[in-house]
Amino acid sequence: MKIELENLQSQIKRKHVFKYKPEFSESFTTDISEKQIIPLVLEIFLQLEWPVVYSDKVCVEAKRKGSYNKLTEKITVKKISANRIEVHSKTIEGHLWDSGKNSKRTGLFIALFKKLALEYKDNGQLINLETEYEKQNNWTDYVVPTELPQPKFQQEPNLAITILGGLIISISIGLIIGFLTQKFIYIIGIYELAIGISMGYFLGKVLKKTNYIEFDKIKIIIGFMCFLVFFTSLFFQYVLIILDNNITDLSFIEFIKFRIESGLMIKTLNTGWIGLLLSWVFQIVFPFFLAMSQIANSIMKYSIEKIPEKVLEYVFYLLDNDKSESEIRAELALKGWNNPEDQQAIFDAIGAIYDFQQSNRE
Repeated sequence: MKIELENLQSQIKRKHVFKYKPEFSESFTTDISEKQIIPLVLEIFLQLEWPVVYSDKVCVEAKRKGSYNKLTEKITVKKISANRIEVHSKTIEGHLWDSGKNSKRTGLFIALFKKLALEYKDNGQLINLETEYEKQNNWTDYVVPTELPQPKFQQEPNLAITILGGLIISISIGLIIGFLTQKFIYIIGIYELAIGISMGYFLGKVLKKTNYIEFDKIKIIIGFMCFLVFFTSLFFQYVLIILDNNITDLSFIEFIKFRIESGLMIKTLNTGWIGLLLSWVFQIVFPFFLAMSQIANSIMKYSIEKIPEKVLEYVFYLLDNDKSESEIRAELALKGWNNPEDQQAIFDAIGAIYDFQQSNRE
């Protein structure tokens, strides 16, 4: 933060808050034009280097980055009347005590708003901000295209290859985890994290190649993959044990029974068969949710990548001009996008963009 901003913030009195995920709000009035409020709010966030995650005609949301670019607070500025503005700051992480950081944040914003409102009003910068904002948000300079890039060829979704890819990924990961567990050491949490991330990454690549995005069926595939990784790892550990110790009369079922009877040892504490079964459930469930999260992001990104940027821009233009879905489909058909499946792919991409925006706001 610049020295002048630090000096401005140092003059603000702290107001402590005791609450899970503390928050603080305050409002103030301004005499600048109502149309100039949001443009000035955006300018202030730019100067404070707080990344904007959402904005519309009455509200702007931003997040503050702390050490190591970690997001620590969410700041929301909202017009609640023609000349009154509310500033709200909320701690993103779970803390029970706010030592005044949120009040410092809102106070700094208000102080800077008042300072710049006065300066920019005198030098005419407020009018420039308003003009630039209107250009960007009212499609002033947008030229409606006479034609659009045509739909890219998309192969038919292939469930069989997707399942085959999932099997190969699962067995490969299971063999690696089984080898590392038996030959080295098993670290609960670390291995599951690696499993979830690697499954999500490699399955995402497979889904992109096979053009398969039916999420309900993908969830079933991921669940089966997690179980297969666990089973393959356990079975490979059994194989390594009987090979290393030259055991010939121990079946896999007997191996499982022995593991259950021995229980799970955590340092010197034996948690028994309950602890072992709970750890096995964790080894399946935790990677599942990690992989699901990655795959959801992967599918949304792929949905957006499939549609040319110029087409998305045109559809956003139509949406901002209050066109209905049927009207948009008709406009797209006139410009070569007359296949209902291609049109639906555009709406899927628009939905993915909105989902990403909503995720950034959380």
